[in-house]
Amino acid sequence: MTARVIDINEMHDDATFGVAEVEQVLEATPQEIAALGLCNDGRGGLVELFFSDEIPEIRRAKEICRMCPVQVACLDVALARREPCGVWGGQLFVSGKVLPVKRPRGRPPKHKEQLTA
Repeated sequence: MTARVIDINEMHDDATFGVAEVEQVLEATPQEIAALGLCNDGRGGLVELFFSDEIPEIRRAKEICRMCPVQVACLDVALARREPCGVWGGQLFVSGKVLPVKRPRGRPPKHKEQLTA
């Protein structure tokens, strides 16, 4: 899977949120929260990015979440639903739990101290 470059400005032209929009988020259902998220491009074009196993794509999904006005609400909904996988509210879920850091595949590199010992 190759990483795609996504222009945030093309995703939502109305990315500025005021008091009325914040109140709307606080009272929103999970479906309404999903509709307000920057991850919702209306075409499902970002699904691969938010459910990727590739570290660069996971980072990009988290960057999108950091700018999203419904990030906290999205994370709350994902935790309540025990989402099995994907990036939700800026966090990576694996097997229904938040994984702070995704490590690359394979064996970790040996440290120099171990090589000389």
